[in-house]
Amino acid sequence: MKKLLKYILLIAAIGLVGYKSVYFKKLSDGTNASGKKFDAVIFSQKLWDEKMPAKIDSAVDLAVLMNSVTKDKEAAFNKYSNALGIGNYRYAFIKTQAKVIAVNEDEIQVQLNVADSIMNAVLATEYIYGNAIRDASALIDVKDFPNSADLNSISEQVNKIVRSTVLPSFKSTVKKGDTINITAAVELNKEHIKWPGLELLPVRLQIVH
Repeated sequence: MKKLLKYILLIAAIGLVGYKSVYFKKLSDGTNASGKKFDAVIFSQKLWDEKMPAKIDSAVDLAVLMNSVTKDKEAAFNKYSNALGIGNYRYAFIKTQAKVIAVNEDEIQVQLNVADSIMNAVLATEYIYGNAIRDASALIDVKDFPNSADLNSISEQVNKIVRSTVLPSFKSTVKKGDTINITAAVELNKEHIKWPGLELLPVRLQIVH
């Protein structure tokens, strides 16, 4: 009986040690393989300075995108858009010229001459949020960031860069009647495409006249 009790106590002790030696690390801890905390500010600024300009330069003309979607929607989205996950929502960098028809506190109403017709759109100037700019760039591979908190922090920082560097000087000078060149990220639902009223999240802006 004493021997049986010793075996039971030994097995319990081994189990306790094994339990203590196993721990679960939350993805939200935000550490990489080297154990260092992911720095979204440094990463995003480097991304913006070194890789984003080329992506912005290669933005597809909005008229080209619309025409391509009309001809072959699937091929157009595969060529010109990007998404980190599966689903209907896709993101793209587009470029277009527009006329300012109204300057509001949080956005600018613009008119675009697209495919021999006039289309209204909205240029966001205050609420730059979400993942559209990050995903439209196609610079982030979800496999490199198993931590969803890191992915979200990249979006937050890139959006913050736009709000702090792209928009201030533009907002202080733009006025109704101006013609502007816009490069922006757009979100498109493949199954429910709605071009009029398209929201543009700017990454580059230029007042032409």
